Amino acid sequence: MPTGCCSNCGRVALKLLRCKGKCGGDASYCNKSCQKADWKMHKKICPVGGKSAQKLTFEMSHPPGHPFAELPNAAPVQAVRRMDAYGGSGMTLLYSDHLGIEPLMPYADLLFCCDDVEDTCEKAQWMGEGNHPYEAHVTSPVDPRVMWLKPEEAAFNTEKYGDAVKALMQHGIITDTGKKVQIGLYPEKFPICRIHAPQTNTIDEIRRQQKEREDMFASMGFQTMHLDGGGARSS
Repeated sequence: MPTGCCSNCGRVALKLLRCKGKCGGDASYCNKSCQKADWKMHKKICPVGGKSAQKLTFEMSHPPGHPFAELPNAAPVQAVRRMDAYGGSGMTLLYSDHLGIEPLMPYADLLFCCDDVEDTCEKAQWMGEGNHPYEAHVTSPVDPRVMWLKPEEAAFNTEKYGDAVKALMQHGIITDTGKKVQIGLYPEKFPICRIHAPQTNTIDEIRRQQKEREDMFASMGFQTMHLDGGGARSS
């Protein structure tokens, strides 16, 4: 049995019941009651077509006006799930070599103004290892004092990354929970979506990154926000 957070209630448990459905074990629960309570959301991806929800790579067209919009092929993209600044779920889209290096070469050539084919191939290989973001984070951190989210939920920024959010939904990487939250000065409320992908970083890593940001901003004389248990407070 895995150890981690229940997909329904968020409780940390030493022993979790992993779903044995077609999701490939995407969700885990601390008891059968939580598994039953979460079925309304989990059934959206678990029984569909016998596919695992773990496919995290796909092609996505560039929106009109994007510097790469005129390139002949859609961008090979990988969805990477990482914790946000509050220790909740977040997602970033990265260039990916899951379709091979060839589709990445036009992007490398345009991004880095490569001198020759060998240089272009080398830069494309570097991009394919996730070293150059396709877009920024497609999610926005939600302060737990504003809305409590389950471990696999995140607010997706549909104002800046509407096309990306739509593509993630179409590929079954995220599903809409029906909840929404307003963040900052954005006029619209962002949808809260369930991320069907394993987390790629840990709370310890998040705290380390947060400490690095705090130290940097402190040296510049700025106040910062940092984690304090399950929430945040200003320094």
